[in-house]
Amino acid sequence: MKSLILASGLVASLALGLAAPAEAHKVGFQLFFGVPHYGYNVGAGYLYRPGYGWYNPGYRQVGRLSCGSAKSMVRERGFRNVSTIECRGRTYTFRATRNGRQATVLVNSRTGAVWRG
Repeated sequence: MKSLILASGLVASLALGLAAPAEAHKVGFQLFFGVPHYGYNVGAGYLYRPGYGWYNPGYRQVGRLSCGSAKSMVRERGFRNVSTIECRGRTYTFRATRNGRQATVLVNSRTGAVWRG
């Protein structure tokens, strides 16, 4: 049964491949790793690299903040008694107090932006 399914899949893919026009095989595709390069000057501070294009030398792809560093950022903003509610996904959630009032504080795990929820 498995070989029948595989054979029918192979026949279908070959039939679709043969039916495609010759123009479909001329698709351009480039894959870059690291700093993105642009074909035009995006803004101030961009430099030109021959053979690659314009790039921002200050650009670096930032990973996620750790839960502990996000918690420290909340404390630096004047919040006390900071406790973690959730440290998953794009937004970390904390419960904290400031000026005697309890608040929910959110931190963007990629940019480090802090705001009250």
